Amino acid sequence: MSSQTELLQSLWLLLLPAPPLDITLSNVKDIYASTISQVLQKAAEISASSSIVTILDVALPCPKISTSKTHHYAYTQNLLRQMYSLVCLQCTEHSIDVRYCNDVDVRVLLFQSPDPARSETSPDSVENSPFVGPMVTLQRLASCARPWQRLCAMDNDGGEVLLQTFLRLRNPSLEDARDKVVIERFIPERSPHVSSSNRTRNGIDNGKPRACHDAVAVGGTFDHLHIGHKLLLSMTALVTSPVIPTGSTQRRSITVGITGDRLLENKKYREHLQDWRQRQSAVQAFLSAFLVLDAPPQRISTDNSDDRKGTQERAVKDSWSSGLTIEYVEIFDAFGPTITDESITALVLSRETRAGGETVNEKRAEKGWPALDIFEVDVLDASEDDASSEEAHDFQNKISSTQIRRRLGDRSGTADQGQSSDVDVV
Repeated sequence: MSSQTELLQSLWLLLLPAPPLDITLSNVKDIYASTISQVLQKAAEISASSSIVTILDVALPCPKISTSKTHHYAYTQNLLRQMYSLVCLQCTEHSIDVRYCNDVDVRVLLFQSPDPARSETSPDSVENSPFVGPMVTLQRLASCARPWQRLCAMDNDGGEVLLQTFLRLRNPSLEDARDKVVIERFIPERSPHVSSSNRTRNGIDNGKPRACHDAVAVGGTFDHLHIGHKLLLSMTALVTSPVIPTGSTQRRSITVGITGDRLLENKKYREHLQDWRQRQSAVQAFLSAFLVLDAPPQRISTDNSDDRKGTQERAVKDSWSSGLTIEYVEIFDAFGPTITDESITALVLSRETRAGGETVNEKRAEKGWPALDIFEVDVLDASEDDASSEEAHDFQNKISSTQIRRRLGDRSGTADQGQSSDVDVV
C-alpha cells in the first residue's frame, strides 16, 4: 500500500457486546442497528467532507469461536452473515455506497467470548496468545498495534463494561498512540427486546462442530470487493486450522483462485471492471487485515512471480511468521488448484455455486484423490427484514459487482453493458 493510499484512509473500531443466543436478522437488528447506523452515518459524513475513506472494524464476541481444531461453522457463518446483512441494510437506508465520495469500508471481526474463569484485567495475560487471527482473544485485540484513530462503543451498561475492559487491556507500549485515539459513545435509540422463542433454532446450540483444515481453497472473480466477498473470505479464514503452538512444524495454507482477465472480457460494464492485480490486491488486503492484527503485517516473504510452475498464471504468495501461507492464483477455469493440488482438503463456496463443488470432487475422484470437505456460505438476503421491494433491490445492488460497475458507469456517463453478469467460479 502506498503512502498516498494510507493518507486517504481513517481507521475506526466499533466494539459491540455479545450477540443474542438466537441469531436472526431481526434480533441482531434490534440490538445493534441503532449504534451501527449512527457510526456509519458519522463515518460517511467525515469521508464525504474530507475525501478520506473510513475503514470501520466492527468487533464483537463470538461464543462459538475458539483456538481448537474444531469449528462451529453453522453458528459462526450465520452470525457473520447477519452482521454483514445488517451493515448492508443500514448503508442502503442512509445511501452509504461503495466507490463514491462517502465510502465506508466495513470489516466484521470476531473475538473469543471472555472466559469468566480467567483473568482479563491485565495486559500480561496476553503473553502466550497470538496476534494472528481470526481466532483471537479480547486481550489480543486490545493489545495489538493496529492504529485505530477512533474507538466507538455503545452507551449502555454492556457497552461500557466492554469498552473499559478493552482500555484496561491496552498495551502500555501503545500509550502514545492511545492518547491520539478519539473515544466516542453512541446512545442506542431504544432498549433492545430480543425474542426468547426458538432460542436454539439458529443460536448457540445450532450445528455440530466441524473439523478445521490445514489446506483450504476458495475462488471467485472478486471484482470491486463487497460484503458478500468479505463473508466468503472470512469463512475461508475461519475454517483454516488456528495458530499452532510455538515450535510446531505444522504448516497451514489458504489458496485463493481469482479469475483471470481474459475470462472477463464479455462482462457487463467491462470498462469499470478491475484488472487481476487490482482484484488480487483487494482480496490480499482484506484477508491480511482479518487474519493479522498487528500493523504493519509481519510477513516473512511475498512472492510476486508472474510465471507459476511453468505456466503464464500470475500468483502472489504471502508467508507469515505464524506458519500460514496464502497464495493468490490466477485461474482460467472453474477448478483452479483444487484439481492440481492434492494437498488441498477443503473448499469454501457460496450456496449458489454448490454444483461447482460437486464437480470438483468428481474430478478429484477420477484422479483417485480424496474428496474435498465442502463448506457452503449462505447468500446475503434482505427478505428476512421485511424490506420493501425497492429496499431489497437496493440491498442486492450493493452486493453485486455487476451493479457496482453499472453505478460507476452511470456516475461517469460511460456505461457500456457488455454481455454477461458476474458468476463467480468455485
